[in-house]
Amino acid sequence: MTEEFRAALANADLPETTLARLRRVQDVLAADPQARLESFWMSDGEPYAVVSFGDIDQADLVVYLLHGTETTLDVFEDWANAAQRTCMDVIRSCVSRGEPRRVATVVWFGWDSGTHVTTLATKHATIGAARLAVDLDRLKARTPRAHIALVTYSYSSTLLGELFAMNIAGAVSTAFSIASAGVTQAASIAIGDAITRGDVVVYATEGADDSIAPLGRLGQHPVDPRDIPGVIGYDCDGGEAPGIEGGVVVGLAVQGHASQSSIDEHGVRRAGYFDEHAQGYLTMVDYLADAATDGR
Repeated sequence: MTEEFRAALANADLPETTLARLRRVQDVLAADPQARLESFWMSDGEPYAVVSFGDIDQADLVVYLLHGTETTLDVFEDWANAAQRTCMDVIRSCVSRGEPRRVATVVWFGWDSGTHVTTLATKHATIGAARLAVDLDRLKARTPRAHIALVTYSYSSTLLGELFAMNIAGAVSTAFSIASAGVTQAASIAIGDAITRGDVVVYATEGADDSIAPLGRLGQHPVDPRDIPGVIGYDCDGGEAPGIEGGVVVGLAVQGHASQSSIDEHGVRRAGYFDEHAQGYLTMVDYLADAATDGR
């Protein structure tokens, strides 16, 4: 836990809403002995935190999970749970193949993802990409042998595009674009070139029931990553998926645009993109196990 974080928690002058967000991070750190606060800072009164799960220094694979627009530490616990589960499930998948690997995940709340209005532009994605590139370069220097994967969702997939457009994605070997808000034309060319050179493997998916993701592509970043040559598309509308412990299972269809699952007014579970039983999530875990075991 950083001194900056301790000081913020002890600052009685902060608004209660801000302190509540800090306590959510504190609760996650207290509940998991392998959770580590990698960095924390305040900017314009808003707290930002990056937390890892697992041993990054010894990891064969490090997976970053990035949120979409209008997301703050209010929902940090949900994303932390997704990161912890992803870490565990990729480890299980590797073990089931007879190829155990050390895996760490990072829930990266290190950027201001803006609002639904600013999502149509690239400003927040560009600034976020620059911030993330610094962290990725530090990680590569710290753990040079680790395979780094980015899992981007919604507007953070625009951030992914900006990493490549600005030529600062060198540390990334595997990337996922989930329910993309789109990338710019320049980013699509840069991603395609990186795939052709063999620098990165990129996967992309989007649910047929998702009416929100296409709206993001009406602005300055109109390209659907699924349309970029070389990007590997995969399904998330329900159907066969790789089982975490081997074999084939039937995965759930994603409903809507939500990252996490919810219960609707009729008591029916609506699967989000990171639902543990969702076809897309199970496929993502399998691809991440590929990255861990054969370095793709």
